[in-house]
Amino acid sequence: MANKYQHEALKQRAYHPSSDDMGQEKWLDVDGVRTRYFDEGEGEPLVMIHGAQMGASDGASSAKTWALNFPVLKQWRNVIAFDKLGQGYTDNPKTDADYTMHAIVQHAIGFLEKLGKGPYHLCGHSRGGYVVARIALERPDLAKSVICVSSGTLSPGTTRTRLVHKDPPQPQLTRESIRWFCERYSYNPRIVTEDWLDGAMAIAETERNKIAVRKMNEEGLGKKQFLPQLFKQRNECHRWLLERGMPCPTLVVWGYEDPAAHISNGMQLIELFMNKQRDTEVRIFNKSGHFVMREYPAAFNRCIDAYVEFHS
Repeated sequence: MANKYQHEALKQRAYHPSSDDMGQEKWLDVDGVRTRYFDEGEGEPLVMIHGAQMGASDGASSAKTWALNFPVLKQWRNVIAFDKLGQGYTDNPKTDADYTMHAIVQHAIGFLEKLGKGPYHLCGHSRGGYVVARIALERPDLAKSVICVSSGTLSPGTTRTRLVHKDPPQPQLTRESIRWFCERYSYNPRIVTEDWLDGAMAIAETERNKIAVRKMNEEGLGKKQFLPQLFKQRNECHRWLLERGMPCPTLVVWGYEDPAAHISNGMQLIELFMNKQRDTEVRIFNKSGHFVMREYPAAFNRCIDAYVEFHS
C-alpha cells in the first residue's frame, strides 16, 4: 500500500516521454508460436496489451502502440509488452480454427505463464482491454490488478466503429488508408506521427500479415468465425461480471470523445465492474479519442504509475 512518502516520490517523477525506445525485442516460444515481446525495468510486473486482432484491414497494431508509455514506466516498473497472436511480428495461428479471440486470450495466458513473473498488473487497450479482463476472469492467479483502456470490445452496447470508418480510402492497408483510420480514431489527428505509420506499414507489408488479412477478409473467417464467437464470449464475460465480478482491483480509463468506443458504452462497462468489485476506479480524459495513451501520454503514464504503486 502506498504511503505519504511514496506519494511524494510520485509527484517528483517526470512522466512526459523523451524517447519512444522500448529496448531490445525478445522472443518466446508459446506452444509453438514464436512471440515477440519487450521486457525492461525492475519492480512490479506491468503487462501492456495492445488492441485490434489478427488480419485487421484498418491497420497493423503491435506492442509498439505503447511506445510513448513503455519507456517512461520502465524507470520504476518491470514493463512487459508483447505482440498478440497473429499481430506485429508474432506468428499467425497454427490452424484456421484458431483465428478467434479465444485463441488470442489463450496465447496471452500461455505467454504470461511461460514468462513466470505473475501475478501481473494487466493493462489492455481496446480489444486488449477485453483480453486482460478475460485473463483475470479465467485465471485470477495471474492478475494482481486490471486496467481496461477504451475497450469497446468488452463494453456492453454497440460500438460506432463502422460509422466512424465508413467509406475508407482504397485500397486498404496503404499508408494513406492507415493514416485515415488512425486519425478518425483520434480527437487530435496530429498524434498520428510518421514514426507510428512507419511501424504499421512495416508490419502490414509482411507476408505473415498478408496471409492473416486474406484469411480474415477474403476467406471470410472474420465474419463467419471470429466475430460470432467473440459476441458469444463477450456475453459470457458480462454474465461472469454480473454473477461473480472481477477478482482484483480494476481501473477503467476512457477518452470522453472516443468516436468508436463511445463514453456511454464505457459507463455501462463501469457499472458492470462496480456491481461486484468494490475496488473499481475510473479515469476519464476530456478531449481525447480512442488512443488516450498517445493523446495524453504524460497524464496517462502518471495515472498508471500511481495506480500500480497503490496496488503493489
